[in-house]
This record gives sequence, C-alpha cells and structure tokens, in this order.
Amino acid sequence: MNTISTLARSRGSATLVALGMGIVLLIVIAGVRSFTSYRIQNTIIESRNLKALAIAEAGLAFVISELANNYNFLTHKVNPNLTWATAEDTSQTLKPDSTFNFTIRPATKGTYSGTFGDGEFKVRCGPIPYKDDPRTLNINEAKAFYYVESMGKIGDTVRIVRAVVQRRFPAREFLMYDGGFLSLVYGTPGLNNVNKFSTGHLYGHLGIEIGRILNTRQSPCTPGTNQELYDMNSIISGDGGIFLYNDIKAQFRARPGLPALDTYLRKNADFPLNGTYVSDDARRNGSYPAELLEADPPIHDPDKVLADRVKDKSAHVSIPPKPLPFEMYKKQATQGGIYLPSSACNQDYPVTQGWPSSGGNKIKVKVLDFGTQLRQGNVTIPANFNGVIFSDGPLVIKGNPPREVKIVSRKDIFVAGDFNQAGDPNAAAGGGQNPQRYGFPQNYDDNAMKNEDYTAASRALLNDDHDPTKFQHHKSATIVAHDRIVFDYRSPVDCFENELYPYMKYKIAEKLKDEASARNSILKISGTGGIQTNASEGAVVKNRIASFFEEFPLLDSSAETALADKFAQHRDNSGTIYNDADFDRLCKDVWKKYVELYESKKMERTSPSEGKFGVYKLLKALRNELRNGTGPNAPLKPDKSDDFLFYPEMTTNGMFISCGKRNREFYAGPDYIKLYDEIGSDETCVTTGVGLKHSDRGEMIHRMFGSEIRLELYSIPRITGGSYTEPTRRKLYDESLPRMTTDTGSLDYAAFRLVSWRDERVSLDAFNGF
Repeated sequence: MNTISTLARSRGSATLVALGMGIVLLIVIAGVRSFTSYRIQNTIIESRNLKALAIAEAGLAFVISELANNYNFLTHKVNPNLTWATAEDTSQTLKPDSTFNFTIRPATKGTYSGTFGDGEFKVRCGPIPYKDDPRTLNINEAKAFYYVESMGKIGDTVRIVRAVVQRRFPAREFLMYDGGFLSLVYGTPGLNNVNKFSTGHLYGHLGIEIGRILNTRQSPCTPGTNQELYDMNSIISGDGGIFLYNDIKAQFRARPGLPALDTYLRKNADFPLNGTYVSDDARRNGSYPAELLEADPPIHDPDKVLADRVKDKSAHVSIPPKPLPFEMYKKQATQGGIYLPSSACNQDYPVTQGWPSSGGNKIKVKVLDFGTQLRQGNVTIPANFNGVIFSDGPLVIKGNPPREVKIVSRKDIFVAGDFNQAGDPNAAAGGGQNPQRYGFPQNYDDNAMKNEDYTAASRALLNDDHDPTKFQHHKSATIVAHDRIVFDYRSPVDCFENELYPYMKYKIAEKLKDEASARNSILKISGTGGIQTNASEGAVVKNRIASFFEEFPLLDSSAETALADKFAQHRDNSGTIYNDADFDRLCKDVWKKYVELYESKKMERTSPSEGKFGVYKLLKALRNELRNGTGPNAPLKPDKSDDFLFYPEMTTNGMFISCGKRNREFYAGPDYIKLYDEIGSDETCVTTGVGLKHSDRGEMIHRMFGSEIRLELYSIPRITGGSYTEPTRRKLYDESLPRMTTDTGSLDYAAFRLVSWRDERVSLDAFNGF
C-alpha cells in the first residue's frame, strides 16, 4: 500500500514537472515568436526608412540635374533663416523614364515632385540670400549656395534631407581646369623666357605638374622656359597629386583668414624617365605614367602656410568633369539663337599636315568674324537673339562679339586672331585723341615681357565690365567645342591688327611730312590724329606714298597706285591739311587692302623666313621700334601709356571649354615635346602654304584672358604633326567672370558640391503639406 502510494506520488510529480516544462517551453516559444516578429517588424521599418531616404536623396539629385540644365532653376525663395518664402515660377527639363518608374508632376510654380520606383518625392530649392564677398574674387557667393529640402515617401514612411549645395562654375572660377592631368609645362629648351599664369584657381582632376623645360621626348635637354604663378588663390588636384619639377615662384593673394604670400613652391618630384605606361603609343600621345597617377608627393611646407592654398587628393576637394548638354545648346540655338548645320560649314580653311582634313590640307568651316573697331565683320545678330550660336561643323571665330554669347560646335573651334577685346569708341579724349580709338589700351608698367599683366588702369577697364552701366570692353563669351579649341595665330592681319594699324598710320604720316611731326600728331595720344604735309602738290604726295609701299608693299602695283592717287587727290582738292577724319579714312583704305590681299600674297618671300608682303615688314619694323636694338633677343624699351605703340600680342578673352581627350604627340613631365592645340608662325605652316613664320620662339605674346577648361571626355581624331612656334604665354584669370550677366536659362557648365547634409524622419502629414 505504501509502495503504491509512493509510486502514485512520483507519477504526480512527474506530471507537474512535465506541465511546468511545457508551460516554460510555451513561454519561450511565445517569446521567440514575439522577438522574431519584433525583428521582422523592425527590419521592415528600417527597410522603409532606407528606401524613403534613398528616394529623398534621388529627389536631391534630380534637382541638382535641373540646376545644371537651367542656371535660374528654383521652386521657392529662401528666407535668411533657411525657411521657405513664396513659391516661384519653375520648369522641368528632365524626362520621364518608365524603366525606373520615374515621373515628374507637371508644375509651373512651387514644389518639384514626382515618383521614383515605388516611392514619391517632393523637393523645394532656392538660392540662399548670401552677400557676395568682394575679397573672394573667383566666386560670387550671391550665386553660389542653394538650400534644398527633399522628402522621400514609401508607404507611410517619410524621410527628409536638408542640404546646402555649393554650385561651382569651373569656367567662371578657374584659370585652368583639366578633367585629366593639368600640365603647366610650356616653352622651349635653352630659352630663359617665362610663361606667367595669373590669378585664381588651378585644377587638375587626376593631378597637376608644373616645371620648366628639362626634357625632350623624356630624355634630358638644356633647361629652358620656366613657369611662374601670380595672384593665385588655390592649386587643387581632386583625385591626384601635385608634382613640382623645380622650384616655382608663386604669389598667393590675400583672402579671408589668409594674408598674401610671396613664396617658392619647392621641388618635390623627379619625373620617371622610364615610367610605366599602358603602351608605348600612349606614352607618346598624352598618357601619364602609373608612377604619377598613383603617387601623392608631399608639398614642402615647413611653416604650414600652404595647406589652404595647395591641395592634393587628401583634401577631398573633387570636381570631376561632366558631359555638356549639346542637344540642349542646339535647341536653344534653334529657338532664338543662330543654328548652323554642317552644310553651312563650306568655306575652305587651310591646316598644316597631320591635321584631319577633307583633302589638300584644308577643312570645311564656317567663319564667324564679329568685326573690330577697324573693320566690319560678317555676323548678323538677329532680333531677340538669345546669345547661343550652335554649329554641327567646325567654326573659326575672331573679332569682338557685340553682346554676351555662347558659341558651341560639335567639332573643332579655331580662334583665329584677337577675340573679344574692344576699345571704347566714346572714351574721353582729354584734349587729344580717344586713347581707345584703335582698340583696348594694352599698356604695361614696364614692358610686355617683364610684366604679367597690364597697368592697373587698363586692368580696371576689364574688371568693370560686369557693370552694365559702363562700356564693356569684353563680353561674357563661352566657347564650347566637342573636340578641340585651337588657337590659330598664323595671320598677323588678324592677330596684331590693333598694334599694326596705328604704326602704319605713323609711317604714312612720316612720308607726308617728317618723323617728329608724325610721332607727335599720330602716335601720341595728345596729338591731333591728322597731319599737315609739306608736299608742294599732289604729285609729290603720290611719290611719297609710293615710297611707303616700297618699304611695305602690297605686291599689287595697281592697288598701290590707286591708293597713292587718293592721298594725292586730297592734297590737290583740300590743301595741305589731312585732318583726323580724312587721314583715318585714307589709312583705313590702305589697311583694308592689306587685309584683302593677305591670303593671296602671304607666302611671297625673299627667304624662307622673310616675307615680302608689307604686313610682315610692318610687324618687324614695329618690334624694332619697341626694342633697344634689333633682333628677337634685344631688350624692350619701357612701355609708355601716352602713345599708341603696343607690343604685338594675340588677345583672346573668354571661357574656352573643350571636351576631347588629348590625342597628339605629348610627353608627360617637364618635356618640350608637348604639342598643344595651336597653329601658327612655324616652318610647318610654310611647307604647307598656310602662312609664314612671322615670330621667333617666345617673341610674340598669346594673352588668354578668362579660363581654359579641358574636360577630357571624348575620343577624337589624332593630329600627327606639329604646327606652331611657341609664343610667350600669358594665361590670366578674368575677375569679372563670376559677376558677368548670365542670361535666363543659360547653360553654364556647372559642378555641385554638398556643403552640409542632415536627414531625419518626418510625419506623413508633413509630406502631404510640403
């Protein structure tokens, strides 16, 4: 009985334990299920949060794309405290894409919204009302910063991104920008001349190299031309290093928080003469060795004064190149601009051997000559012109555009002479002649070879051009080539017109009377601009003008006789006084004939380098006039601001943007064999009959005022030959560019950088009310 009772009690205890364990197991299972459901729910919520954030980020990207396509894009005004003010007129340029369920809701005002994937976005953006800081000459802060709020919604989950976006305009901010490797190595072995780069930013996306000529085809040579930097702001490589092959003189401007600095950037690299390339062909034609692409040499900076001025990839200031909207440029040209189909590009333009041509060393182009103060052009601007000229074929441009202009080509653009620098025809004469009657006053404090830029008075004229109430000596001109922008300085008629014409007038006046009278009346700004001849009759005048043509021939006797007769007739009919207006009219007839005959007479010469045509002789005589001695090595006299004697320079003002990848003989490093996209004044021009060598190496100046932007995006045909003699280069940033007027809807090349970013979750009601 007791045994049975004990067994019963044992069975009862086991049952209770089993029940207890079952209850515990049920509790554990329930807990696990609850925890699993909680994790699943959290995962779902987190997934929705991430997707909503991705949609909000996409909305931000869409708005940045709209800003890139339309300079004036906005949805709202922004209050100073970064809250939204009134809704503004808006428009959309992006197109729907069903592949990604991307749509934009049509709207003419206010919030920008649409769908993307299985979500929705709403975005507001507008320029932050920020005052321009006059101390930062390269950036207009009033146009640089945008506030953006972008909401993304998945189901009932909403995330918002609040961001400040800095909009950068490389063509308006940078002196030189290269989407590949920026090379500041220009010049010739054995020369002691200096190329000068002045004012602003330098940027090379994959790296920057600066140095004097030390090699030829990556073998050592006699050191040559050096490079110097003046009034710089920043030197930046986005994704590479900065390589200095010798000590480089550098001056940095004062800016907020930093004083001016006059220093040397110390050598930090030796170029690897036996570097590693993908191929030997690449080595010869513009590629850089792995030793440079993968390196980041330290900048010598013991006093810590360069950290905010010289920035390599470790500074993380990256502005990568982006494609330009050529189709949108074309659309603007067809809707209020000038559109030039390929068939309009039908004029033969001589090029040297090695350039891609249509046969016979010629290509078919359209010449756009905007004219100057001394001659008429061939471009007719239509009424209500929107400023855009687009061509499907190659273009040649020269002269002074009458207004802001954007010139775009799907091929090459040749800048064939002075471009976009005019004198004020109504400038005060001050009792004498208008000091700008022949063009812009190209005056230097010392002389053109010693000074990197004009006098302060001349610079001020250009820097004031952003003020529409004043005469604009140059316009906001953007030149965009899908392939190459080529600086062509083979023609002294186009490159040196404003320098040669007043000197020609002086030499004619000298024939009519004497040297002293001609200098005082014609060359001196204080002069009358006319001349009183001491010739007794018209026949004597005719003989004297004939003697002028003996020195500076037209090589056309009938034209010379006809022009001499005009001067003689004035003496017989109007007396001894050739007043300013009459004398200028007669002299312009002479210059016009030089221009007309240049193409047919340019190749006549007494020796391979001595042209017979009068323009070449005028150029040589002018240079000798400006020197203490004769020959290209004689030092220049001090420049004077009280006369019309200007050193011959080709002046090109604008934002020059090319998209083609470098594809001609171009050796990396401090190498002489770097063939840039230039034509002119070289024996290769002589042998192909496109022009004589009018200047020795370094003797002429090419002054590029503005910016030079190479995006390095597209493969383009190779050029297999050299075709120019190196000028002395002056690449100078135009401080008025950030403040120049930009047309509504203008397609300025822009890049964007996030300055600040914050995201958070908001309610569905906030989304619905946004």
